[in-house]
Amino acid sequence: MELLVPTFQTAIDPGGRVIMKSCSTRKPHVVSRYVLIFATGLSLVASTSLRGQGQGNADQVVDAARQKATGQIGFERMEWDFGQVKRGEKLNYEFKFTNKGQGVLVLQGVHASCGCTAVEMEKGKEYKPGEGGVIKVGFDTTDFLGRVAKGITVMTNERHLPDRTLTLRGIVVAEFEIDPPLVDFGDVYAREGSTQVVTIRPTVASGFAIERVRYNQDYLDVGYAKDGGRWVLTVKLKQNAQTGFFKESLYVVNNSKSLPELPIPVRGNVRGNLELAPRYLEFGQIAPQDRSNRSVTLKALEDFQIVSSRAELNINGSKFGEAEKLVEVKMLPHEKGRQLISVNLVNNAGQAGAVHGKVFLETTDPQQKQLTIDFYAFFR
Repeated sequence: MELLVPTFQTAIDPGGRVIMKSCSTRKPHVVSRYVLIFATGLSLVASTSLRGQGQGNADQVVDAARQKATGQIGFERMEWDFGQVKRGEKLNYEFKFTNKGQGVLVLQGVHASCGCTAVEMEKGKEYKPGEGGVIKVGFDTTDFLGRVAKGITVMTNERHLPDRTLTLRGIVVAEFEIDPPLVDFGDVYAREGSTQVVTIRPTVASGFAIERVRYNQDYLDVGYAKDGGRWVLTVKLKQNAQTGFFKESLYVVNNSKSLPELPIPVRGNVRGNLELAPRYLEFGQIAPQDRSNRSVTLKALEDFQIVSSRAELNINGSKFGEAEKLVEVKMLPHEKGRQLISVNLVNNAGQAGAVHGKVFLETTDPQQKQLTIDFYAFFR
């Protein structure tokens, strides 16, 4: 016996609706089951697809609404070229902007690519649609030569493009030739001192003249004189200057309009009669109640004595009041002109964490009355 089983045809109209047409057909009952499953599945797929499409459209509408709720910054120009300028000139420019959006615009901050660039703006001020303002930018050319480009990042409350980059460009030319442009004494023993010579030659006939020189008198002694069409500076590193690496600048005060204080960097490493090797100690991890030993070699050019020693200790950044219970310093005999300093560190502080300490050595050397040895460890 055959049954009249309804079968279905499906289609989707232009509006996205599923249309199902039925007709009577003599089909076995088992066949009708597959037809019904197919029709139902097609309907579900179509319905799911349309829901996803609708959700995507809704997200776009919401996103567009959010964008309209904020402002949109628009600059008259985002780059400015100063052209050719003299080294030392202080340049200024104003970047003008307008809120071209449909909501409120807020300038949230700025970031300059280097300290040579200063920026002024009204941070946090609200600009209504159509309102505008300026971002004032200053650029100091003192430390530059040749082509330069500096960026300024402006941060706003815009949704899709909150950061905009403004650019300053120019070509910095020098009024003087400086040889050498950097005074580097290198390694110098304090008791010996050192002398370097610098020449300054104007690149144009400007009647350049030095009025005076400013410098750190603890390290340097500077003289100057005119020699034909150039000026000669004699830069002396003083004897018995403080030991260690130093980095300074001397300033040549002159009659230039663009660079009235010409900076010349100076550096060097002053070595004393006493030298430690290594300059700091790493003990690594130390288990509770365990101890670790490290040593430092103290080399001397002349006879000296260590008068006393003491230690300071910090655990996890906090000072430990009884450092002498954890740190033991011993002076051991060694070869002529050298002394071995033994440092023992024991973990019996009753607490774990990062350790940073210092050992201070008092000496009879007139220039290095105190030496410092840093040390690091971790108490488990």
